[in-house]
Amino acid sequence: MPFHDLVACIKNNSCHSLEVGDESIAPTPKDIAEVESILGQKLPPSYLFFAGHYGYASIFGDEIYSIYPGFDRNMPSGDIAERTMLYRRQNAIKPTEIVLCQTDFAEIFVFDTTRADAQGEYPVLRKVGDEAALYAPTFADFIVKYSHDVMA
Repeated sequence: MPFHDLVACIKNNSCHSLEVGDESIAPTPKDIAEVESILGQKLPPSYLFFAGHYGYASIFGDEIYSIYPGFDRNMPSGDIAERTMLYRRQNAIKPTEIVLCQTDFAEIFVFDTTRADAQGEYPVLRKVGDEAALYAPTFADFIVKYSHDVMA
């Protein structure tokens, strides 16, 4: 999904129950580099675009993990690096996965960093227990799809 489709979804309020911030809380290049260093993987372009324009998001109350600028990543939070490292330590996700969101229904959404496309985008998997299935081909598609699915 092109980024402009995601932006249109947000601006037209057709992404149901989506709350976003703005550029004033966007992570800096230093914050991004720190998070990528902690994760051991690059974040995909659509995630970085979203973080740079909106800072954070929640969909129907489910926080989409973001980059907390200047944050102590040893404290529990919704920071993508802190959450990912916690889930890896608990063996809830693979070392090649980056956690995006956990729902109240025990679903975990992750980037599968082993399957980057030519643009550097990772598919988003939906995991429940030991089962994992493709949910969306990119982060941008994930935001739009998930915002519509929670209303279904």
